Amino acid sequence: MRAGRAVRWTVPALLCAALLGGVVYWSLRSSEPAGGPAGRLPGDVLDGALAAQVPAGDPLAGFGEARVALGDRCMRIAVADEPGERVQGLRGVTDLGAYDGMLFVFPTDGRGAFTMAGTPRELDIGFYDAGGREVDRERMTPCPEGDDASCPLYESRARYRYALETAAGGLGSGVLSACG
Repeated sequence: MRAGRAVRWTVPALLCAALLGGVVYWSLRSSEPAGGPAGRLPGDVLDGALAAQVPAGDPLAGFGEARVALGDRCMRIAVADEPGERVQGLRGVTDLGAYDGMLFVFPTDGRGAFTMAGTPRELDIGFYDAGGREVDRERMTPCPEGDDASCPLYESRARYRYALETAAGGLGSGVLSACG
């Protein structure tokens, strides 16, 4: 473009630029919510526990580790708070070792479904709102040889912020909160 010449925008070009700008804006906003890279929003019940995460050990190395309470029980859990971690979850894990389960942390309330594809053991899953109140729970059966398309989906009947998976029978009850 030479200096002194004005650029003329046509209506279709303006609409395309606005649409592209909106897509980029929402993509960036979705990948880095107001609460930071871990996807937490300020004021969630688990802020303190999740901020104090340390790297998880075997057999869940690669995830974070935190202590959260379910009712009166303080649990050692692996944390899946990034998209790739949530996809991996407990696939292929046959023994939780010293961990009580895995907590899936989402940046906003939602109703996404879970699958047991590649998961060799029966699990319980509890779904919790941002205040730590249980909104639903399910018993999930193994689908070790299946893939996401061939295994059953497990969905909460209500919107949730957190999902906690434990070995079958290990979920317990109560409000999800930070230990202490």
